[in-house]
Amino acid sequence: MKKMMLAAAFGIVLTLIYVSDMDSWAADNATKKDAAKPADPNQAAPVIPTEDEFMKLIKDKCARCHPKATPSLDALKKMKWIQPGKPESSPVYKVIGKNKKPGGTYHNLTDTEKKLVYDFIKNMK
Repeated sequence: MKKMMLAAAFGIVLTLIYVSDMDSWAADNATKKDAAKPADPNQAAPVIPTEDEFMKLIKDKCARCHPKATPSLDALKKMKWIQPGKPESSPVYKVIGKNKKPGGTYHNLTDTEKKLVYDFIKNMK
């Protein structure tokens, strides 16, 4: 009888160890499964504009009226027209579509151009 009780207790201990080990195995396996999931093919990877793309836009849209303010990215940063990582605080971004140019038109950019300016400044270090 004593041996049967000892065997039963031993069996319970082994079962508890097995079950607790299964829980940790399941958690590890779920983490690996999530990490191994392929990226959603319908979701495009974010495109970060290059300095060349940004400066081309600035020169095409701004340099005609503001030639001294737009010679280079360093000049824009030095004059505090760009605050890296903070497009909402950067006058280059804030002025888009708000202030009249000398000809009576506004600093209008397309939504795509505005996004390029925003994304470039946001991703600057």
